[in-house]
Amino acid sequence: MGIKSVLILGATGRTGKLVLEKALTQGFEVTVLVRHPEKLREWQHHPALEILKGDVLHYPDIFNAMQGNDAVVSALGRDGRKTDVLSLGTANIIRAITHSGAKKFICLSSLGAGSTKKIAGWRLKAMIWMAGLGSSFEAKAEQEMLLYQSSIDFILVMASTLSDRKELNAREPVSFLPSQTPYFWPAPPKISRTLVASFLVEQLTLGFWQRKTICLVGT
Repeated sequence: MGIKSVLILGATGRTGKLVLEKALTQGFEVTVLVRHPEKLREWQHHPALEILKGDVLHYPDIFNAMQGNDAVVSALGRDGRKTDVLSLGTANIIRAITHSGAKKFICLSSLGAGSTKKIAGWRLKAMIWMAGLGSSFEAKAEQEMLLYQSSIDFILVMASTLSDRKELNAREPVSFLPSQTPYFWPAPPKISRTLVASFLVEQLTLGFWQRKTICLVGT
């Protein structure tokens, strides 16, 4: 597929920064679209990085950022209680990919949303309810629906609960289709953000999961 340049969305978040770092380390030409460029001050002079100010909710911003990039990686999450970035934002991304030369969209979401709801385990479902994240997970289900209704090449990665722990000598995460595993009890194993970021970037050069929803858990 020859992917050399990538647009990263959500690059100022805890997982997104790790995706950005991994992509630069792997030698990709990287563009990021962020609302607050000052949060990436430590990378502003990197020769392989272009930092654009904008918002995925504003279609011209995402369309302009998409130009010249071979692929898109999204680590976007909700904005406080607002979930438009997951629904309208995804619709804008799909539309921009359709009208650009981008070949692949790799999108991070959460295990327990959409087609993975049934295998999430009672503890994770309880955490979602107690934290008031129901609307966020509904928006992630809509995000999945939008992707399957589109004609673009995507990989939707449903990760289990993310951990900030730095895992030394960590084993590879477990990835599988939602139909390939039984219900988790009481909840899926947590996974480190570092492993998730590495998995997302690896998918830029792999073709195993074309137009698939993939579950990703720790070991």
